[in-house]
Amino acid sequence: MKSRRLLASLTGLALLLVSVSAQAIKPPMPRSRAQLAGVWVGPDAWGSVLRLELNSEGQGLLAVRDLDSKGDLALYKVELAKININDLSFSVSPISNGAARIALSGTNDSNAINLVRYLKDFGDGYGVHALLIRQSDLQSGLRDLKAAGSKLPAQPAR
Repeated sequence: MKSRRLLASLTGLALLLVSVSAQAIKPPMPRSRAQLAGVWVGPDAWGSVLRLELNSEGQGLLAVRDLDSKGDLALYKVELAKININDLSFSVSPISNGAARIALSGTNDSNAINLVRYLKDFGDGYGVHALLIRQSDLQSGLRDLKAAGSKLPAQPAR
């Protein structure tokens, strides 16, 4: 009997602690257009390379270079249409000849944008994911890796 009361008391206390700690967790603040301003680059799941450039008003340019494009770029005028906490949606207009019709959305954390290109010319729309990182962060990270690599002892070829 006493063990049941003890178990019930401990369970109640655990639930109270979980409830209090859950109230302390706050959702992240929504990003602003100004915080997203800059140049974002990265690959998508098909091996294409994307470059998204946004100004402080959320307007800019998306350049896509597909692996099989022989150097041709698909260029799009983009405008950040909506920010819902970390969810982003864009309005997109192709500006280069041959650019596919796409819709664009994504999610953002402080270091990256997980962008999804919906290719409208493929039935109901096929989503291709891309991970974009701020170009400045990518460049400094590559410099750091190169410097660290030069400090490693030479490894014999296998």
